[in-house]
Parts: sequence; structure tokens; C-alpha cells
Amino acid sequence: MRKTKFLLKLSVSIILLAILFYTTDIKKLQSTITKIGVLKFLLLSVLYMVSQLISSIRWHFVIKSLKENLPSLWLFKIYLIGMYANLFLPSIIGGDAVKAYILSRKIPFNKAVSSIFSERYNGLLALLFISLTSSLIFSRFFSKKIIAIIVLINIFAYISVYAVRFFAKYEKIAVFYNNITLFHKSRYFFVVSVLSFFVQAFVILIYAVSGSMLGFSINWAYYFAFIPIINLISFLPVSFNGIGVREFSFVFFFSFAGLNKTEALSLSIEVFFVTVFCSLIGGLVYFFDGYNYKEVRKIYNGQ
Repeated sequence: MRKTKFLLKLSVSIILLAILFYTTDIKKLQSTITKIGVLKFLLLSVLYMVSQLISSIRWHFVIKSLKENLPSLWLFKIYLIGMYANLFLPSIIGGDAVKAYILSRKIPFNKAVSSIFSERYNGLLALLFISLTSSLIFSRFFSKKIIAIIVLINIFAYISVYAVRFFAKYEKIAVFYNNITLFHKSRYFFVVSVLSFFVQAFVILIYAVSGSMLGFSINWAYYFAFIPIINLISFLPVSFNGIGVREFSFVFFFSFAGLNKTEALSLSIEVFFVTVFCSLIGGLVYFFDGYNYKEVRKIYNGQ
């Protein structure tokens, strides 16, 4: 069953990419992407690594709210390893399973999972709030149709997160839910929320800077409205790590900003290359720290 799901997701990604590349001028796409030289690419990579470092500090405070304490720099290493795992595992949250496994060596497994979910969920709310606020404040740049889409996606996401509480009657979920409640009531909740806005704004900034480097003259309000929604759509478990779905989303949403298919696709691919490069650095950390791949794979498979 797991192998079948993997093959289906991989097939979806391949088909979507095939359609996009077949209908795109490849030479023009290559020419657009290579406008960013090595130095600019490294600058984007540094910005991305900074966003992950801030995420690690945020994670540190989430863990403190659960009455545990782990150094931010150590968590940063685990973050990088999780990024590396995402390159090969068939789900965007595959890296989270690896992070939970490594973290469970230091703290109870239920707290490890709760801390990762709480951090993700807090970041998601910040991401959605940024998107909604940007589209409403700068509504003159958006059609009523695109604002309606953003509002509906926000409503759906908030309802989905809130719905977790209704499953708290089950024993395993109750422990998980209690940890989340503990996080909400802690004095670190505000700090984590502020850091979440910094993290998400930083990630959006990377796309905006990348777009500027590629020569796109569009208002940055589009990035702040569209990137959060595209990231959310990429989490849907219908393709391999969101590949294909993410690229189609870029083409759809950024057409409202005036970018053609080649330009929107190049923006998505450029930042994807940045994340892959930074994830490979996580691979070096993974191998030099001597983690057992078979054990990690076993945890991911739920064995």
C-alpha cells in the first residue's frame, strides 16, 4: 500500500512537470534561471539558512513550553537533517518524522511530536495571516476572484487546525492535544508567534529577492499574498514532496501578477534549487553525525 501511494505521488509529479515543460519554452526558461549568478545564488542560500536558524530558535521555545530544554544550535542541526530527509522521502512531512525520531533520543517521543506539530501549526497560522492581511490591505492589486480564493483557503485551514480538539477523546491524541494546550498556555507562546512571523516573512522575502534578481517588476504584495497559499497547497499529499503541484500553483497565482508561465516557473525552480542546495548541507550534517539510516527509515514507515 505504501509503495503504491509512493508510485502514485511520483506519477502525479512527473505528469504535472511533463505538462508544464512541454508547454514552456525550455531555452527561455534556462535563460531566465541563469540570470542569477553564483554569488547571488549563494546570497539567497544564506538568507534561507538564516530563516531555518530562526525556525530552530522558535522550536527551542516551543520545547521549553513543554518543560524540556534543548540548545537552539543543536536543533538547527536537526532542522537541516530534516530538510535533507525531505529530498528523498515521498512526503513533505517526511523530514518531520526523522526530526521526531532524533529528538526522541533527548525528550519523550510524544513531546517530540507535539513540539514539531505546534511549531508547524504556529507557523501555518502566521503564514495564513500574512497572506490574508496582504491581500486585504493591498486589495487594489488583486481581483475579487483571487481575494475570494485566499479567504476561502484561510477559512478551511483554520477550521482544519481547530478540528484537532474534537479527537482529544482518544487516548493517544489526548496526550498530544494536552501538550499543544500546554504550549498555548505557556509564557513562550507570544515569543514563538512573533518568531513565526519573522520566519514566514523571511521565506517570502527570499522569493521576492529572487524575483527581483530574475528581473521581475511586480509589487511585493503579490509575494506576501501568494507564497503562503502556494506553500499550503504544496502540503497536499497528492504528489512527491509537492513537486509539480507547487509549480502549477506558481503559474496559476502569479499569472494574476502579470508573470507569464516561463517567468513564474523560473521563480519556483530557482528557490527550489536554493532549498535543495541547503538541504544537501543537511546531508553532510546527517552523515558526519553518524545517524543510522535504517533506524530513521523504520520510524518513518511506522514500524
